[in-house]
Amino acid sequence: LQYVLKPTFTAQQITNLDKQAKLSRAYDGTTYLPGIVGLNNIKANDYANAVLQALSNVPPLRNYFLEEENYKSIQRPPGDIMFLLVQRFGELMRKLWNPRNFKAHVSPHEMLQAVVLCSKKNFQITKQGEEQGAWVLGVLLGCWVPADGLWFVGDGVDFLSWFLNALHSALGGTKKKKKSEWRVTKPFGAPTRVTLVTP
Repeated sequence: LQYVLKPTFTAQQITNLDKQAKLSRAYDGTTYLPGIVGLNNIKANDYANAVLQALSNVPPLRNYFLEEENYKSIQRPPGDIMFLLVQRFGELMRKLWNPRNFKAHVSPHEMLQAVVLCSKKNFQITKQGEEQGAWVLGVLLGCWVPADGLWFVGDGVDFLSWFLNALHSALGGTKKKKKSEWRVTKPFGAPTRVTLVTP
């Protein structure tokens, strides 16, 4: 029970994630592939779920956050709430990749509460931005356009940009390039570019 609520990973387990794709059986009897599990849609957080799912499958980012020791001792100024994002994202990553989940889906509730708090309510879990008729090109977002062609792309694109920058900053990153600094920015190389094409 303790492992289900707070899963941990050894360096060897993390190394083997991409080498051994093995189905797991949840306690409710369903089978799932760790890392490819659903995120509950609380109300209007599907844009955030798509981004979080996509980021959870970027191996360098995933590997860094699966091992809590990587960021556990980072010092932040008193009263700084931004590190809460790092903690909650790490918890969510470990739950998504847990081979012993209760169910084949995970609740992102704590992660989304941290997003609402740290973004000063710029990103909500109860409402989305304005509708935009656009096609999202870019695998990173993991989005598709519904049959009616309407998708809240602004929220997903804005959220991805804000979230990566917030994680980078909370982990002690700066705007200046440093050779030793890779945590959030290096997996993506150059700045991420998303192209929107209106049909």
